[in-house]
Amino acid sequence: MLANPREGQPIWIDYVCQDFEAAQNFYTQLFDWEFTDMGEDFGHYNMITKDGGNVGGAMRAMNMDGTPSPEMPTVWSTYLHTGDIAGTHQAALAAGAADVVGPMPVGPLGQMAVVVDPTGSPIGMWQPGEFSGFDTPLTPGTPVWFELMTTNYQAANEFYGNVFSFDIVPMEGFPYSTHGDGDAAVAGICDASEWAQNSYWRTYFNVEDADASSAKVTELGGKVLAGPEDSPHGRIVTVTDPEGATFQLQQNL
Repeated sequence: MLANPREGQPIWIDYVCQDFEAAQNFYTQLFDWEFTDMGEDFGHYNMITKDGGNVGGAMRAMNMDGTPSPEMPTVWSTYLHTGDIAGTHQAALAAGAADVVGPMPVGPLGQMAVVVDPTGSPIGMWQPGEFSGFDTPLTPGTPVWFELMTTNYQAANEFYGNVFSFDIVPMEGFPYSTHGDGDAAVAGICDASEWAQNSYWRTYFNVEDADASSAKVTELGGKVLAGPEDSPHGRIVTVTDPEGATFQLQQNL
């Protein structure tokens, strides 16, 4: 688990889908993940692990009363660390966010909440109890980077700086900022206004071979949207799973 995460640091990701068995098969074959059902008390939420380390969570799309929710989109979600979820949630609403799920306990593990930021992207928050989040060994099959693709770059920087205490560090020559500087950076905000219709958070998963993994995505029923392409941060591919949830593949160079 993360040791001493800073305020606003991505601390957890989870996945909601319609056909859980098909999604489980896709990600197991792609990343060699293991899924563990937490049982009825947790709405059959599954913990995802790789080589014994926590990667994230996954569940079938359901309403709060436990009934199926066929209209809910398939998506990967990001949760940011907070030491005061009630205060952060109130600050988010005061800064123009829309409430989705107010602060609620998840057993003894911690507390969660979800809002839609002023640029239109859902974002979760997590205050740890017994559970402090995922493991980040930066190895194949684990999350290695998180970024907001936003249609309103200035508003996003202001919101995450004010509400989640992002230490905004602009990138020179490109409309991109990070939470923290250099090797201490833990997340990014990218100006996607020229091509994205909606703001959204996305996750990068490390792979040994981006080309082979992108071919595997296609073989398993997903799609390659962009790449593979070399960058200063590795060989990158943008893909979707069979239900359309987007994520990134990242190979170290």
